[in-house]
Amino acid sequence: MKLSGILIVACLTSCATIAAWLAPAEASAALVGMTAPLVAGVATILLVERTTRTDMRRLTGRMTLAFVAKMLFYPAYVVVALIGLQLDPVAFLISFTLYFITLHLTEALYFKSLFARASSTNAVG
Repeated sequence: MKLSGILIVACLTSCATIAAWLAPAEASAALVGMTAPLVAGVATILLVERTTRTDMRRLTGRMTLAFVAKMLFYPAYVVVALIGLQLDPVAFLISFTLYFITLHLTEALYFKSLFARASSTNAVG
């Protein structure tokens, strides 16, 4: 199973488990808090994988655009969640922060191995 699929299953399972056991009343806030980091993380992983396979020279530009898109997306998402949906801010922000950090660390480690493989492939070939 690809990393993106594993992340989706792991995030949904962990969020549902945590929400069911620790704070059933805050399950929706936790789910919404998890969703943005998961969607952005999976999109970034798919973008980087595709770019690494097709044209490594475009990777920096695409990752820069993805970073700018995230800079615009995340604050808008938080405002909509907290003001528009009126979710519990504590449950939402704890979930958002934990998944944001965990998924970004996972991306960084995966990209390190992906780039190492790509570099060794390019050096040999």
